[in-house]
Amino acid sequence: MSSVFSCFSCVRTGALSLVLVSSFVLVAVAGCSDEPAPSEPTKRVNGESSLGCGNADAPKGVLANQTVTVRNNKRTYQAVVPDAHDGKTLLPIVFMFHGSGGDGAGLRSAYDLESEAQGQAIFVYPDADRASGTWDLERGAENNRDILTFDAILETLSSSHCVDRKRVFATGYSAGGYFSNQLACRRGSVLRAIASHAGGGPFGQNVEYGDDGKLRCPERPIAALIAHGTDDTTVKLEEAQQSREHWRRVNACASGGGTPRDPAPCVSLAACAEDRPVVYCEIPGLGHSVWPEKGAKVTWDFFASF
Repeated sequence: MSSVFSCFSCVRTGALSLVLVSSFVLVAVAGCSDEPAPSEPTKRVNGESSLGCGNADAPKGVLANQTVTVRNNKRTYQAVVPDAHDGKTLLPIVFMFHGSGGDGAGLRSAYDLESEAQGQAIFVYPDADRASGTWDLERGAENNRDILTFDAILETLSSSHCVDRKRVFATGYSAGGYFSNQLACRRGSVLRAIASHAGGGPFGQNVEYGDDGKLRCPERPIAALIAHGTDDTTVKLEEAQQSREHWRRVNACASGGGTPRDPAPCVSLAACAEDRPVVYCEIPGLGHSVWPEKGAKVTWDFFASF
């Protein structure tokens, strides 16, 4: 199958390169024939109720044209709340970040994570600032309106709906994948796990780099899934490999290739910190795209394991 969606331009400064593209294509990719090992179960922690728990009148379904105001700037988003939600059962919340030049509605149609979740989560599709059309991948949290927008949306929905504050997730495509990694670095005390597709990072200004030149994130390590195509000419495969090595280091995983896991060709890095797994999926022949057929499933299965 193939489908074309508008994409992005994103700028990285210093040693980081300029990336410019107008479209991406979803391409069918054949998996490996080797039988992978089943995914390792992850110990689930007890949930944490939000202020909205017990609100039986909380709106459900597709909540379009929602807004929050961040430093006098109105930001828009969509939220999708399961129709069957009773207002008292804790639900995980998943933030979905689009590529540059796109919007949340477009990502929702292109990256169907909701079908995999089958009504077991609240989904949020923020829109990037209209002036830039993309996410701020550089500035630290205090002056980063996109990170502050994430904070504001999470607090708004946590106040109106029964959100499990121990299961807050972020995923994104392209620039949205970069931003998911940025959030993981700067909001590790809030997020439980991320999944980046065709992205990279984290990096940026106002963050600490050690004597070895490695990024020191101010927040605690979190679980991470990195998926990338070998034929991506927009965001090079090396970007994903650098993301993998960042999370390998901060999650104290062992060196080496890792253990094959379902679906192939994904691998779980070995000996990571407890409940902070790192999964890396390098998909042969895939270009600048969310992994067709398997990208949504591998992401939801990863999130649902927590």
